[in-house]
Amino acid sequence: MLDAATKAEFDQQFRAVQVLYFAMLASLAGYLVIGLVLGSARTPSVAASSPTVRVFYLLSIGLIVAALLVKKRLVRPVPPGSSQAEIKRSLGSFRSGHLVSYILCEGIGLLGLLALFLGGSRTQFINLVVVAFALMFLLRPKRIDSSTS
Repeated sequence: MLDAATKAEFDQQFRAVQVLYFAMLASLAGYLVIGLVLGSARTPSVAASSPTVRVFYLLSIGLIVAALLVKKRLVRPVPPGSSQAEIKRSLGSFRSGHLVSYILCEGIGLLGLLALFLGGSRTQFINLVVVAFALMFLLRPKRIDSSTS
C-alpha cells in the first residue's frame, strides 16, 4: 500500500510524463507539417531501393526495438510490500524510461524528415512518421501503481 505522499508524488510524475508525451506528439506532428510543406515541391532523387533508404529503415527498426526494450526494462509496476527506497527508484525510472522511449520514437520521425531532405520520397517520409506515431501510441503512459487503493 502506498502512503498519501507517495501517491501524490506518483500522480505528479504521471502528469509530467503525460505532458512530455503530448509535447513529443506535437513535435512529430510538426515534423509531418514541415515535411509535407517543404517537401511538396521536391522531386525524389533517391530510389526506393537505394542504400540510403535501407539504412534509414534499418536504423528505424533499431530505434523501435530500443524504445520497446527501454520501456520494458525501466517502467515496471511497484510490487506490493516494496520499501520506500524501491518505490522512489520505481518512480524515478517511470519518468526517465518514458522520456528515453519517446526520444527514440522522435528519432524515427527525424530519420523520416532527414530521408526526405536527402532526396527520399514523400511516401518514405510518411511511412517513418506514421511508424513513429504508432510507436508513441503503443508506448503511451499508463498508470503502473497496481498496489494502490
